Amino acid sequence: MIRIENKSDLFKNIFLALLSGILLSFSFPPFKTGFFAYFGLVPILIFVNRAKNYRELLIFTYLSMLIFHAFTIYWIGGWTSKTDPFMMIGSVALILVHPFFYWIPFVFFFFIRKHMGSKTALFSFPFLWNSLEYLRSVDETAFPWLTLGNTQSYYLPVIQIASIIGVYGLSFLIVVFNVLIYVAYKNFRYESFRFTLNKLAIIVIILVSLFIYGKVILNDAIYDGKKIIVGIIQPDFDPWEKWEDAVNPQIDVYLQLSDSAAHKGAELIVWPESALPVYLLSGNYPEEVRRIRNFCREKNVAIVTGLPIVHFYFSKEKAKEDSRISADSSYYYDTYNGVVLFLPDTDLIQEYGKMNLVPFAERAPYLRYLPFLGDLIKWSVGISNWSVWDKQTVFNFKTRDGDSAKFSAVVCYESIFPSFNSEFVKNGAQFLVVVTNDSWYGKTSGPYQHKQYAVFRAIENRRWIVRSANGGISSLIDPYGRTIFETNLFERTFFVGDIYLSNDQTYYIQYRDLISYISLIISGLIISITYIKKFGARKDESNRPEE
Repeated sequence: MIRIENKSDLFKNIFLALLSGILLSFSFPPFKTGFFAYFGLVPILIFVNRAKNYRELLIFTYLSMLIFHAFTIYWIGGWTSKTDPFMMIGSVALILVHPFFYWIPFVFFFFIRKHMGSKTALFSFPFLWNSLEYLRSVDETAFPWLTLGNTQSYYLPVIQIASIIGVYGLSFLIVVFNVLIYVAYKNFRYESFRFTLNKLAIIVIILVSLFIYGKVILNDAIYDGKKIIVGIIQPDFDPWEKWEDAVNPQIDVYLQLSDSAAHKGAELIVWPESALPVYLLSGNYPEEVRRIRNFCREKNVAIVTGLPIVHFYFSKEKAKEDSRISADSSYYYDTYNGVVLFLPDTDLIQEYGKMNLVPFAERAPYLRYLPFLGDLIKWSVGISNWSVWDKQTVFNFKTRDGDSAKFSAVVCYESIFPSFNSEFVKNGAQFLVVVTNDSWYGKTSGPYQHKQYAVFRAIENRRWIVRSANGGISSLIDPYGRTIFETNLFERTFFVGDIYLSNDQTYYIQYRDLISYISLIISGLIISITYIKKFGARKDESNRPEE
């Protein structure tokens, strides 16, 4: 029989776990309550510090992170009548499985507290959490969507510091705030009000300093560099039906909207991800390619568009290690979720293929080692198991003044990887283009979160972001994270805007996620010292003579 005090403990643990999960969830866009993140981890820290054993720790930290995931990324399944069942199954699997990764910082925190004491554990926690967030961005299962720094996207003065420390640096500060608030709570309850005020004062000083720094940056912000005019096309095609529809009627829509943008002075026109649902450059669509090229020449505009790309290899030596083989074994091929640039003054087409693919949805992780997964994981719309492009591309085109303009384009999910985007800028990109199709997710939190995360890429790199989304949200974001223009969801429209080319290099571009590297080192050192102390103490016990 469960004793009353155990029932009381159970209810307290459940309450603390749920409270943390809910607070963290409501700190993410589209909610403008990002400050919830400053104390969202406090309830679960209270629980972890009272947990009796690892079993209890694992149960309730998983529950907390499960609620966090379920409320924040519920939209990944699409959940419409047309949604592919695999998409729904994959989203449920993600929500159920991904919280397990969050055991890592909590288990190490508990381990350090047990053998090194509460102060050392609390000191280590921001480093442990930051290490996890960074590591979740670097392998083939990477999913950095829930980085805590992303909660601050609406607080423009506060996040100007991202040009120095990046979004992971903001995450680190958020976890520091949580630790300080937890310590303040503990001091208030068990020790002295003065110590509580000291901890809260540190948070206030940091936030006020960030706010003042950001306001100075924003007040002094100027647009310098060469100006060009861009046009953004939002065609609003049904993301499921477009793969079955004829190509030329879709081209008609794009060219009509692009013509309107060209009449308003656009020099570069951006179409969204997989704008046309065919391998347009495979050689099977010469007339369709001719239509786009002729439009570029007649209007004197460049068009950059998301497009499926296929590369053929007629010998095994020229094929890549993980290239697929045709049904009749006569050739090898790779398919890419790509971006191409059509120019008005040449038939040469510049290409880029997506390098950070959505795990399981676009490519099975570690496919070269587990090739059978490629046959198991497929969408009904024919966009699964893309190949991975091997080199970041910087596109180049001539403006109407004859000057050269350089930019890079990232595809959808790639826009949430900070260091990856900065590498394009380091290689010479003067602005960034994002092509995406978020229409799969309907009118949910997903499109709003995705759009807001682009704010950080603008600030980290001090570059304009030109964002074209099939059904929205298309937008133009300046180098300070300010949204100059954005569309509504699910409307067929276009807009034009001025952007300015930049060659400046921010501190973040040069040093990237330095805070995360430091976090990994400090976490490793503290964990190693804790292990040494644990096994040293055990050895001393075993060597102690019997009385």
